[in-house]
Amino acid sequence: MIKIKYKALFSLEFAHTFYTSGKCPDLELIPSESCGMLIKSLGLHYLPSSFGGKLYAKVNNVGGINMMQNPLPEGVKFTFLVKLKNHLFENITNINLIKPAGSRYYFNNLVNNLAADSTPLLVANTTSKIVTDNDFLPFVSGSFSSVESSTAATQTGKLTFTDSGESAEQILNNSNNVFNHNFNLQKHESGRAKFLVDGTEKVSFYSINAGELSDLFGVVEIFYKATLPPDYQFQNGDNSVTSKTYRIAFTNRQTKWRYIITRKFNPAISSVTVAKTNGTSINFTLLGGTPAGTFIATSNNALPLLEEPVAGIKLTDNTNKVIIANLPNPPLNLIKTEGSDTFSDILITI
Repeated sequence: MIKIKYKALFSLEFAHTFYTSGKCPDLELIPSESCGMLIKSLGLHYLPSSFGGKLYAKVNNVGGINMMQNPLPEGVKFTFLVKLKNHLFENITNINLIKPAGSRYYFNNLVNNLAADSTPLLVANTTSKIVTDNDFLPFVSGSFSSVESSTAATQTGKLTFTDSGESAEQILNNSNNVFNHNFNLQKHESGRAKFLVDGTEKVSFYSINAGELSDLFGVVEIFYKATLPPDYQFQNGDNSVTSKTYRIAFTNRQTKWRYIITRKFNPAISSVTVAKTNGTSINFTLLGGTPAGTFIATSNNALPLLEEPVAGIKLTDNTNKVIIANLPNPPLNLIKTEGSDTFSDILITI
């Protein structure tokens, strides 16, 4: 019997503080079409998981050490598409709901940003250690165009692809002090690119096949380079394997909880109080000037949205009688931004 041993080169894991487990099941990680072919050509095996995915390589056990059967070439890149499985993900997650036009999230392992537990992270922010706007990148498919103004007689536009080393250049003549640059991206590999005018960088973006842009939340790229920091390196100089777990961490959104209480069945109630006094206290302020029979209580501070509900938020009347011992937490399908605050509304009838 022939035995083939596989060893994980790396795992990609999505983390989220909304979930009690700390792991996020809301994102799907799919190899791009070209990555799928690359994985097959290198004799590797990719397995998706509930919280990300793993890439395996064939290894030989030599003296108790797992050695690559087919070592990866320098600079090889594995591209994974990230898609949402949970339509409420952006509501529960502390990310920008207003993305720059055409932008998506982009992550790679060419960083040096360790978590407190020394897990190698793939996010740009070295302070917060979570996904932020710093991880946005414009995504462009098909062609790239740029209109530049200048009084120069000619202008050189150059497109350079960061990872493949490809480039394209065009020299344009002045046309009423306007230069219309246009490049066919389909002639080049997908990946990070920069557009320069006369040697000055104007914009950086990610070039992607049009067919892979639909419903795309972001892209993760994992490189093998001999120069990777030790904490990120999965194929060592002697071609042995040190499995790595890369993490992309999200944090939960915090909103002000606003209980909108309508008096319908008990006309004797003239006022109400909302508060949590057991454990960690939560205080609410009653809004004045509301219509008769309507009470609006808003938390004094923004509260985190959590998978495990917060219990013990009480609704009491003007005689200190408990009407509802455990008010519901906010629904996750609706959040509202009003000025500098974000609210979650909960409708209650008493």
